[in-house]
Amino acid sequence: MRTLGIAAATLLCASMFGDDAHLSPRFRTVYILSMSNALDQHLASRLSIGHVLWVVLDPAGADAVLTDSLDEAFWTWLQRTYPGANGSAFGDRPRSTLHDTPPSAPYRGTIFLVDPRKRLVLWSAYELPKDVTPADMDRAAIRITNQLKTAFGRR
Repeated sequence: MRTLGIAAATLLCASMFGDDAHLSPRFRTVYILSMSNALDQHLASRLSIGHVLWVVLDPAGADAVLTDSLDEAFWTWLQRTYPGANGSAFGDRPRSTLHDTPPSAPYRGTIFLVDPRKRLVLWSAYELPKDVTPADMDRAAIRITNQLKTAFGRR
């Protein structure tokens, strides 16, 4: 009888923690930063087709940002695009007005979903295509979209 109670408690805890693993439904819109080999365009297409997230063209209207880099150029763009409540962003990162969006670096395989207002990485995935042909970039976008769908608890 005691074993049954432990098993039931384990299943209950697993289901409670399993629910916590899903991304919040408050993230409905995403702004996709420019990515190498047009991965951003493949992702925009696949996220829209799959009804995973609405892709917005203005970062101000986005709940989250998809990027393939968390480098200094990204943080500078983030600070300029999403300033903190007092007009400055978190941290003392330098300001730059050279680019509206950070320049895209060679794709290294990792995609990050970032909450731009709280400065949090919400989700990430590693998906390195075999090569950089449009077909392989689209297949990578499909796999990333499916992983995001799972993270949101959607089928």
